[in-house]
This record gives sequence, C-alpha cells and structure tokens, in this order.
Amino acid sequence: MNAIDVLVIGDGPAGCAAAIAAARAGGNVWMLGRGRSRAAPECVSGAALALLDRLAPSLARQPHTWLDERADAQRGHAVIRSRLDDGLRAEALAAGVRYSRAPAGGLLARVERGAVMGITHGDGDVGASTVIDATGVNGWLRRAMRLDVATDSSLFWLRRGYACGPGAHLGTYWNIARGGWLWMRATSTFRIWTSLSTLRDGEIAWPADTSPVGPVWREGRRWQCVRQTAGPGYIVCGDAAGYLDPATGDGLRFAIASGLRAGATAVDVSRHPGRASVLAALYCDWVTQSYERSRDLLAQSYTRAGLDLGWRDAVRCAAVDAA
Repeated sequence: MNAIDVLVIGDGPAGCAAAIAAARAGGNVWMLGRGRSRAAPECVSGAALALLDRLAPSLARQPHTWLDERADAQRGHAVIRSRLDDGLRAEALAAGVRYSRAPAGGLLARVERGAVMGITHGDGDVGASTVIDATGVNGWLRRAMRLDVATDSSLFWLRRGYACGPGAHLGTYWNIARGGWLWMRATSTFRIWTSLSTLRDGEIAWPADTSPVGPVWREGRRWQCVRQTAGPGYIVCGDAAGYLDPATGDGLRFAIASGLRAGATAVDVSRHPGRASVLAALYCDWVTQSYERSRDLLAQSYTRAGLDLGWRDAVRCAAVDAA
C-alpha cells in the first residue's frame, strides 16, 4: 500500500489551494480530480484576488484567463472559470504536487474505527495521514462518511452565461425582486450575468433590449454547511464544506482560503499527530464562523429586499435582530 502525507480529492480552486499549501509546507501530496470544469464566466472578488496573488501570482499576468483588461479592487476581476482552474492545476504541478485525473465516483474511502485512512481505487489502496475533500457541493467524502450537514435554505436555481444588448456600456447591473435576482457586468470582451430564482423555470426581468446569448449554465443549490469539517484523518474544504449563493461574492475567496488552511493543517497533523484533535477543532471553528457570518449578512440583505429563500427560523431571527 502506498502511503503519503496528504491526499486531495478534487482539483478545483479549493483542491488546488490545499495541494499547493501542503506541498509548499513540505508535505508529500497527491491530488486527484476530473481535470475539467465549466467554461462559465464568474467574477473574482477583490479579497479572492488578494489570495490568488499569494497562491499563484503568475495567473494575474495571463491575459487569456481574464475577461477584463485589468483587475479592480472594488469590482473584482471577471474570469473564465475553466481557464482559472487550468492555471491553478499548473501551479500545483510546479509546487511539486503529484496530480492524476480520476473521478471521485470511482474512489472508495477507507474508514477504520471512525478514522479515514486513505482510499481504495482501481490500482489498489492508498494510505494518507489526511484525506482532503475538495469535491464541491456534491461532497464525495461527506456522503461516504454520512457527515451531518446544516441546510439553511430551500432549493433555488442559479444560472450563468453571456449577454448581448445596447446596455453593455452601463457597467454593473443589479436587480433583486421577491422571486430572485439578476446581476450583469460589462467586461472589455463580453457582458456576463448570473441569476438566482426560487422557481426552477423562473426568470427575473431583464433590461430592455438585453438578452442571454450562447450557452447557459444552470444548477440547483441550497445554503449548507458541514457541521464537522475536520476529524480523524479528514478535512473538508471549499463548497464541500460550506456553500452560499454567489450574492455573497465570497465563493472563490472561501474556496481558496479554506483550501490554504486545510493544506497547512493536514501537514501539521502529519508532523504532530498528537495535536490532531486540536488542529481539527480549530479548523472546524473557523469554517463554521466564516459560514455563519456570511450567511447572516446575506439573510439580512435578502430580508430587506423581500426575497425569502426559506432559511431556517434561527437564521431569520438573527437577520431581524441585527437589522
């Protein structure tokens, strides 16, 4: 059986951040992922850009990745997500991470006496001091271990894509209504948009003479957070750990920040196994506090706008009390 320090499942921003952080800390790291992602446009916040500059500074100098000519600390930087992921995977390889393409669906978690010991896949068993789940909202390890999840909203539908119309010069457009919201932004190359609807086929009114063009990416989501994001032999990061809709502007920032923290924690556990429970507790507290802080702020904003995603009474009360 092969044995390594850190095994990362998932090769998106969270997985790459975890793998890079662990490798730079001197860990023996193997990252497994599907090797692809959607070509949907997204906006990287100023806070996320600061983390990206620390994680992979060369990405900022690769113009083909971005839809804007330059970054804006206030408005962020528009990106083609698949190109960003490709750049981060290249950075992981440069950091000394072993990287293989393998879908999480073909992997089995090896769990003994409540502790994750590694995985089993087509070539046999792989042992690891820590397995990091960075597989996104589907949460491969979370489902394999049946980790408890707090769900804080009803199901909603997100769409992303490109738009055309005479209003491209207007910069950023934002419209929120009782049934959802529509966000658009003009870049130097395309106009990009994201919408949220409480109905599967619901649509928020578009500005006059403006309409979607090209492919539209759609997904059903809920606000959710894993209650115990770290434990014996495992750490969960990125969307697999906690997810809120894009109105927070915080998704990529949280993915990178949690990945960096997860990678560093995993290496600390391999070097100081006697501190594993303390390190796991510290990571869990950080994830929970980060998620709840952003969740409550978002709930407040939606309450003021009259948008109800069916969040739980505890969240609603926190929003009303803080308003």
